[in-house]
Amino acid sequence: MIHPAAPVTWLTPQVHARLQAELDGLMGARGSQESAERVAAEARIRQLMSVLKDARMHQPADDGVVEPGMLIDAVIDGQPEVFLMGSREIFGDSDLNVFSERSPLGLAIHGLKPGEASSYLTPRGTRVSVSVVSATPYAGADLVS
Repeated sequence: MIHPAAPVTWLTPQVHARLQAELDGLMGARGSQESAERVAAEARIRQLMSVLKDARMHQPADDGVVEPGMLIDAVIDGQPEVFLMGSREIFGDSDLNVFSERSPLGLAIHGLKPGEASSYLTPRGTRVSVSVVSATPYAGADLVS
């Protein structure tokens, strides 16, 4: 059972399966690696176990609503920006920027639809405006709509 305050990582079934397979592979390969590689593998094992422990599977709908797993096209403080919303684990090796749904930007736009706008405060207290142009499910290698 998840503790009420524990952060949840939303993963698609495909990403969950990929991370579980990686964890299973690392767990089976621990004994045969050199010490530096073993330390790195053990750190990754702990990271994967932590992500998978509190993960919930989620495939975003193609409904234009901003949520984790979506590719967001937005205008942030007057500048166009395309980014992924969610956990870095979801998007793997993508070159796109990733913003958590718990970040100030993520909290400001979560649930918005194209044409809707909001704003958020930076850690320095500056107010930043953001408007959503589009939100579509990310169709990367692990996320297929």
